[in-house]
Formats: sequence, C-alpha cells, structure tokens
Amino acid sequence: MKQYRPDVERQKWLYSMMKSRAWMRRRQGKSEANSCIAAGKKQIPDNSEPWLPGGVNSVADAMWISDQIKETAKQWGISLPPQN
Repeated sequence: MKQYRPDVERQKWLYSMMKSRAWMRRRQGKSEANSCIAAGKKQIPDNSEPWLPGGVNSVADAMWISDQIKETAKQWGISLPPQN
C-alpha cells in the first residue's frame, strides 16, 4: 500500500489559516482599544510642521527645501549621502 504524504504547501496554508482564525478570535474582544484608529483619528499627534504651508508646488520649492536640509546638516555636522 502506498504511503499517504500530504502536500507541504497545503499543510502550511492550513496552519496559517488556523493561526489567523485564532488571532481573530482573540482580537474580537479588543476592538474598543483601537476605536480611535478605526474612526480615523491619530493616536499620536504629529510633532512636525510642513516645510511650506501650501506644500511643494514646483521644482523651485523642492530645491529650496533641499538647500535648507543641506544647511541644517552642515550646522549639525551630519554628512549626507552622495548624490548621483
């Protein structure tokens, strides 16, 4: 009689599905903890401000930002990666 050998890929898939279902069952009781994220609110507020109030609208704006970064790096003594 020929020995039965299950397909390894199918076994991996079944194991993955079993773990996913177990994880989802555990998570069902914790949905309130992430209600802020589900509502689209940020948990941690941004601590950064934009370089330009209206965003980057032209190449000149992008070049200005690049120059500002280079000046800041020079002040802090940080070496920037070489540009190609």
